[in-house]
Amino acid sequence: MTISRARWAAFALVAATVAAGAFAYVRLPAAATIAVRYSLAGQPIDAAPKGAALAILPVISILVIGGLVLAPRLTPDKERIARSLGAFDTLLLGLAAVLFAAEASIAAKALSPGFDLVRAVFLALAVMLVVVGNVLGKVRQNHFFGVRTPWTLGDERVWDKTHRFTGWVMVLAGLALLPVDLLASSGAWLVAGAVACAAAPLVLGLVYSARVWRREHA
Repeated sequence: MTISRARWAAFALVAATVAAGAFAYVRLPAAATIAVRYSLAGQPIDAAPKGAALAILPVISILVIGGLVLAPRLTPDKERIARSLGAFDTLLLGLAAVLFAAEASIAAKALSPGFDLVRAVFLALAVMLVVVGNVLGKVRQNHFFGVRTPWTLGDERVWDKTHRFTGWVMVLAGLALLPVDLLASSGAWLVAGAVACAAAPLVLGLVYSARVWRREHA
């Protein structure tokens, strides 16, 4: 089984996620607690013991990245997915990077309360949107990942046009999130901007796929 460089890099980021949590665990006092829920204004509203709080994202990272690496080999769409492995690896690497950034930010916040956790995580999200958006148009039709609607799965031309469009929207959303992340004066505005930028590509992609289908099959 050949493993691409991008997947090795994703595995390295999973290991770094585990290491970031372990480092913070060792450095924090035994009775320390860490915020696990925040209000829209960015204020902590619930906390958990350091071990539980620091273990959440490493476990998620191991399960999600490991599952995504194995899934293409188990799906009936092997041949179709093989045509999109470059884009899939970029998505995998971007997701692993965001999970690492989130765990590192949680660790940094626990060790230094003045650290702006929310802003750091959303900065990583903005970069991921730009990177993934740049390769989304190269994803070929499959049932495993991408903008999977009845219209894109029913017509390869609709799939290709939808993914090129959604990729551009994703890049623009990531670029829009960068100044919001840097300039937003409050946590509420930052969260609202991040949710809007993350949701816009998906919503517009769904609408666009239906519109292209109607035009192609008029």
